[in-house]
Amino acid sequence: MKKELALIAPLVALMVVGCTQAPNNDIRDLQAALAVMLEDPEQCPTGTSVDVKALIDAAGPDGVVKIPAGCYEVTGSIAIPQGMRLLGAGMDKTVLYRDPGVSRDQSKPIFWAFGRGESETQISGVALLGVRNTNDRGEDYGILLSNSRNFRVDHCYFEGFGWAGVRVEGISRGVVDHSIFVDNYKKGIDNLGYGVVVYGANQWPDDPGAGTSDAVFVEDSVFVGCRHAIASSGGAHYVFRYNLVQKNVIACSVDAHGLGFGSSRGSRYVEIYGNMVEDPVYKQCGIGIRGGDGVIFDNSLRGFKKPILLILEWGTPEGLKSNYPAKDQIRDLWIWDNEIDGGPSMPQIDPEARGFIEQGRDYFVQPKPGYNPYTYPHPLVAGGPFDPGATSP
Repeated sequence: MKKELALIAPLVALMVVGCTQAPNNDIRDLQAALAVMLEDPEQCPTGTSVDVKALIDAAGPDGVVKIPAGCYEVTGSIAIPQGMRLLGAGMDKTVLYRDPGVSRDQSKPIFWAFGRGESETQISGVALLGVRNTNDRGEDYGILLSNSRNFRVDHCYFEGFGWAGVRVEGISRGVVDHSIFVDNYKKGIDNLGYGVVVYGANQWPDDPGAGTSDAVFVEDSVFVGCRHAIASSGGAHYVFRYNLVQKNVIACSVDAHGLGFGSSRGSRYVEIYGNMVEDPVYKQCGIGIRGGDGVIFDNSLRGFKKPILLILEWGTPEGLKSNYPAKDQIRDLWIWDNEIDGGPSMPQIDPEARGFIEQGRDYFVQPKPGYNPYTYPHPLVAGGPFDPGATSP
């Protein structure tokens, strides 16, 4: 039950070398240091997205691109073909940012990785900064991964993005690990605001692949001040494990959409375990599941009125939820061994879901028979320049 506590305690120290304070203070110190860098004309800008694109275009057969320490102003999206490895000098050294004066209503990613091959794509050791004015309306992303197989995003920092720090879509699979997501929510939008968001390919397999590699993994990362640390729809399957989530705003810290709000399918499957979710600004809901199936276990939550809330998706058209079962609603969700403020936590049902989501039929408060979590750490979490034992980026 307490495995997540042993993993989370040294988490930020692994990502930001030399920090000795509490995780939230470490992150705010890094945030302040990056802000000072951006305001110093001797440090920023030292280059632009054109310079970064030139490095990518000049990559050798191994596909490795090293982005030197510096401060790069981004004026458009930077495309990354499948199989390339972009390595910065560290999230406190290699910074890519948007100019607040020209980015209002910007809705593009800084990095766009795409392709359908099986070769590994990696983005590592960079800080990506959107427009940090909370009244900005730009629905942008730090990284967009489209149909990217075997991707890894690691040891990165994301701040000030209107839609999400990382958006994954299509038939993608891979891992986001050892990364920091800070204040990815804007009052000017008053919606969206995800650390990571996963949109599937609108497929609904009978076997969702629980406990296999065929999912988007988010592990060993920290989320502070986001609306949802993670959200999903479109037939997505994600694994959210051993993360620290703090100070969520406006909505549930961890989320899975049902059918609606522009998606033709809801979330297919979630695996949520070993996380610490605490110190909320929005205290109503910790983990909110609005559709699909999955497993939720061994999570510790603190300070929530409804730690785990099961919901009949508000956005599903009335014609698709007039009778049981509603399309893409919760049907096979297993929940066990979670804690709220040190005591046992049982799921609660949103009033509108009564008659649709029932214990023993649609959800179960015991371990899922035959379920085994996928290998931890994820097999892609190895061999990078910031992993234990590495010499230098």
